[in-house]
Amino acid sequence: MKIYLLAGALLTAGLVSTVTAQPYYPGNYGGGYAPYFRPPQQAVQPGPAAILQQGLERLIAFVDRDPRPGEADLAAFLDREIAPYFDFAYMARWAAGRMWSRMTPQQRRDFEGRLQRLFLGALAQRLTGYGGQQFRVLRPRAGRNNEVDVGVAVQNPRGYPAKLNFRFYRSEDGWKVFDVAANGNSALMYYRQYFRQQQRQRAPRPGYYGRR
Repeated sequence: MKIYLLAGALLTAGLVSTVTAQPYYPGNYGGGYAPYFRPPQQAVQPGPAAILQQGLERLIAFVDRDPRPGEADLAAFLDREIAPYFDFAYMARWAAGRMWSRMTPQQRRDFEGRLQRLFLGALAQRLTGYGGQQFRVLRPRAGRNNEVDVGVAVQNPRGYPAKLNFRFYRSEDGWKVFDVAANGNSALMYYRQYFRQQQRQRAPRPGYYGRR
């Protein structure tokens, strides 16, 4: 199946950047598990692999239109069609780390919106500039608690990550992605490091107070 550069697009969201940690799969706000929800009592829904396959196909059909959609159109499509499959609320809380407990409710909402814009904006920017690639959605692997990992293998990497891993949990609204890793590097770990670095850069230097 031909799929346009999802791997390269996800890289711009920070999956393969300055991160050098070993494969890392964060859990419940820094613990060992994903967000836990009681499995919903509802009609049978598509599983994570089917959701990922269908999402990729819709994404590629949109990107492959003629004329090719612009960055703004793609960003709107991602916000409407792709964002609902991600739990950005959880991702923001984990990425914020200790900062989260010091935030007001409005600051938390702003932080979540910022993370979502960074992730989807980078995705839109990268997708508008690349050609085709071949991907294969791998068999899901059950994780701890309420988790399922679904891999995507890149057939001809050409400098892109050879393996993407989408980590799902089952919420009351269905399956949600709460982390993505490229070649073992976690997006959540990247964003935690990114926001920590920004916080350190904004912090006053020793001896600052009292100077004229």
